[in-house]
Amino acid sequence: MWNRNGQLLQTLKGHSSSVLGVAFSPNGQTIASATDDRTMKLWNLNLDDLMVKGCAWVRDYLQNNPNVSESDKHLCDDDDIGTRR
Repeated sequence: MWNRNGQLLQTLKGHSSSVLGVAFSPNGQTIASATDDRTMKLWNLNLDDLMVKGCAWVRDYLQNNPNVSESDKHLCDDDDIGTRR
């Protein structure tokens, strides 16, 4: 993905074949990409949703790993994270 000035912003990796088409959802939160090997991927761009999923995935690790610093143990403590949907 590039910005309007042609600066590369992000490369979405995951297809093993040439991408033939890309479409954005009306709200801009999802990209659909299709390839010539007949696969399609949906790319989640909703940052709030990604934060919720990421914190749900690492919350127990952060809280229970003795090697995690005390300040890092609270990275997912924000009242909004984990309750948004």
